[in-house]
Amino acid sequence: MGYANRGMAFELLLNNTNRMYKAANIGVFNKRPTPVKVLKTDKRGNITKSNWQEKSTVDYDGVYKGRAVYFEAKSTEKNTSFPLEYIHRHQIDYLKDTKEMGAICFFLIEFRTDHVIYFVPVSLVFEYYESMLYDGGRKSIPREEFERRAYIVPQTNRASVDYLYHVEKLGMTAI
Repeated sequence: MGYANRGMAFELLLNNTNRMYKAANIGVFNKRPTPVKVLKTDKRGNITKSNWQEKSTVDYDGVYKGRAVYFEAKSTEKNTSFPLEYIHRHQIDYLKDTKEMGAICFFLIEFRTDHVIYFVPVSLVFEYYESMLYDGGRKSIPREEFERRAYIVPQTNRASVDYLYHVEKLGMTAI
């Protein structure tokens, strides 16, 4: 599977979860489109060449119990660690800014080889990202860190990837 399609199945699961949340009147969450400039199309109107128009922010945004929610969803085939190269500086900056303004912010990281999805507090990713940039630290987060400091997202009757389970369990002010 190519780089661009790495997380498509994960994205479909999340989009399904978001539809379930909306149908149950729990929250409203949206996949944010990445702005692109179309350069060339084929005879059928399919885009054959494009460029990113600007840097996007994060994958998803929404509202839950009156609070803004922003999260980034990433997927990896690696089983022992999560490569930080999958996260861009502008995404870190955006999540820091929105968290400081009171938003609920987190990462959802899927380890595809064993079909495990972690709810990851932004503080864990920020810590490793900053260490990589400024201290010459690791270029990945070890799987053991997820097992210690993140939370496996359950499948429930409410949603196929019930990430709000941890928002509720941890308390909205702790995230």
